[in-house]
Amino acid sequence: MLTADLVSARIVRKKVRPRYVNARDPELLELAAQLIETFDAHEGAPRGELEDALREIQGNDTDFLLHRSFAKLLFDRCTFEATSVREPEVLRRSVFEAAAEAWRGSDETMRFERASVLAAAVDALSTDPSADDSAVEDPLQPVTLEDLEAGLYADLKDEQRLMRWRRVGADWLLRRYNVALAQGVLLRASELEIELAADDPLRHRALFRKIKFHRLMHRIARRDDGGWRVRLDGPLSLFRASGKYGLAMANFLPTLLCFDGWRLEARVRWGPKRRPCGFELSGDDGLRSHQRLDGQWRPDELTWLPDQLAALDADWRAEVGGEIVDLGGHGVLVPDYVFHHAPSGQRVVMEIFGFWNRGAVDARLALLRRHGPERSILALSSQLACGREGLDDLPGEVYVYRTHPLARKVLALLRGFVAKVSE
Repeated sequence: MLTADLVSARIVRKKVRPRYVNARDPELLELAAQLIETFDAHEGAPRGELEDALREIQGNDTDFLLHRSFAKLLFDRCTFEATSVREPEVLRRSVFEAAAEAWRGSDETMRFERASVLAAAVDALSTDPSADDSAVEDPLQPVTLEDLEAGLYADLKDEQRLMRWRRVGADWLLRRYNVALAQGVLLRASELEIELAADDPLRHRALFRKIKFHRLMHRIARRDDGGWRVRLDGPLSLFRASGKYGLAMANFLPTLLCFDGWRLEARVRWGPKRRPCGFELSGDDGLRSHQRLDGQWRPDELTWLPDQLAALDADWRAEVGGEIVDLGGHGVLVPDYVFHHAPSGQRVVMEIFGFWNRGAVDARLALLRRHGPERSILALSSQLACGREGLDDLPGEVYVYRTHPLARKVLALLRGFVAKVSE
């Protein structure tokens, strides 16, 4: 992902136009290959040395923004670690203590020498604090002078070493850069509208699942021609959690790029003064996703519920929802779970709402009551609240959880449905 200062775009007739690059440009492909080779050559080296090498490649090139953007996308694929025989803080403390001792024991004309201080620190670090080595299950290894020099500031950013990185090709980097520009624009969106052409329902369901996987606030309606209209709230429409939400929205874009026959229009706030602008994107713009459309995406914390419910030995069983329920032409419901009660044959659906505010919840409940299934539960995470309103006075069919739904809490709601029928 690109930071705000790396997003290169211009305003044309009140619309944001990212400065996409030609992914087949020979000079850019050569630059990308050179950067990738530099990362290869510095695997195991300190981060500072890698950054020096990247600055040398940039040289006097005036397009420093492009250099930095390519490097940022490659850095995102790296893992840096501090490598030291002991914690750097422990090494520094030992040196400071040795220096203080040398200062106290020196005369006025000659305070202390660096070599002697480091030698004293090495001696202190190499002395096992235990009186009986055999009683120490995992005794500390002795520290050499070279170990001390190498690890003294190993936790500083420039001294952390590139331990591994996921290598890519030059063409991948150029395509990824173009997608990252579009993602950077969406981080400043207040609302998006996506038009989807008629397609295989299974593919549409996969797309809706991805929207729910990222917990985006959405409204989905079927068009007369069999396609779909999807409205997403943008990060700038929220009071809180806008940064986390914006990242989720940007991460959704590569999935949309896997489809054909779509068009996106967004309202964004651009520039230091947050001026209102438009942004358009479609499958005809040539952006290619760096991800594949496969699998059924579900947050890990939401996969535990069926097994937890089964462990309670209740009359209810849970299954992952796999249907699209039309809500009277005003939207759709994509249930996350469908609960079945064997004795009575009752069926209850549960929707995980994701990011939310009170207005969106009230509107969703009103729609479900008018056009939704007879029995439904709307589940909200208190950690994903984006508005100033509290959790007070929520209706009984709303279940608020913190990190993930609890089976015993859901079971209590389900038994409430059975009780109402019995009454």
